Amino acid sequence: MDPTAIDVEKVTAVLLIDGWHYIQPGSFQVNPYAFMAGEVTASKPQPGYFFSKVDQISREHQYFLGPIDCVMGVRYGVETEVTGQGDADGDDLYDDDEDF
Repeated sequence: MDPTAIDVEKVTAVLLIDGWHYIQPGSFQVNPYAFMAGEVTASKPQPGYFFSKVDQISREHQYFLGPIDCVMGVRYGVETEVTGQGDADGDDLYDDDEDF
């Protein structure tokens, strides 16, 4: 797995110029976007981001959309597996009689 590859399904927060936005799980997307005037495309489509979140004060559902270049960073969860909790016979990793 490429450590610089970002799985958009795992994004939990997005850093924009005004700060971190904690998003609705699974709502982050990267797709072309363009401004529309009725049925007419008013701007050339370009790479963009989309996410939704719930405002912490008003509880209002909000949607954010803009150029992907405005995303300064993302947070995402990575599953970890805990291993090496002892040796094969169940003893601790270190002998009690050793000095460190």
